[in-house]
Amino acid sequence: MDVILYYLASSIAVIIVMTIMGFTRSYISYKLGDVTIKNMGKVSLNPKKHFEILGFISFLFFDFGWCAPIEISSLYYKNRKKGNVLVFILPLIVAIILAFIFNFIYLLIIRYVGSLKFISIIEIILYTIPIYFINFAIFNIIPVYPLFGQKFFQAVLPANKAIKLLQYEKFIQILVMFLLISGLLQRVLNIISSFILNIISIPIQLILGFI
Repeated sequence: MDVILYYLASSIAVIIVMTIMGFTRSYISYKLGDVTIKNMGKVSLNPKKHFEILGFISFLFFDFGWCAPIEISSLYYKNRKKGNVLVFILPLIVAIILAFIFNFIYLLIIRYVGSLKFISIIEIILYTIPIYFINFAIFNIIPVYPLFGQKFFQAVLPANKAIKLLQYEKFIQILVMFLLISGLLQRVLNIISSFILNIISIPIQLILGFI
């Protein structure tokens, strides 16, 4: 029963993270002038618009995943290079900020209310959401489809290197999934994730000390 409860709560947390991150990237691209993303219905907080089954499964069983592919059209940006940088960087910053906020809420509840055993599903959701936001930000730096890093590196790299990256994309995809499933990539990414979570927990603990 505890395992079922954990995976149910984790599933809810994953869907929340996928939805918010998909919306954030779409909204930023739209505000930069990309009208096609609006026409595709991606500028929405409807989970159906951002759910991707393989990304969901990867999140649920390996802690790292992705949302549904977001086909941004940088041709509409006034400054294509700057626009691609913003569409890549800003969602990752938003993910860290939201990780901070949700971690603060979780630690605040634990400190002043205690363990929510009577509604443990909410406790698990609040505990896992900050981790998933951080994991999403870290994993999506990788320059391979459908991760956020793909479009970014294709846009900022010199043309010859961008073409080479595209040529090896299938190989990189297979390599990334193999390393993730084997646990090797997961171990490395978990170290980075734990470090970031510890860093953002420092100001939270200081704030809680004054409350």
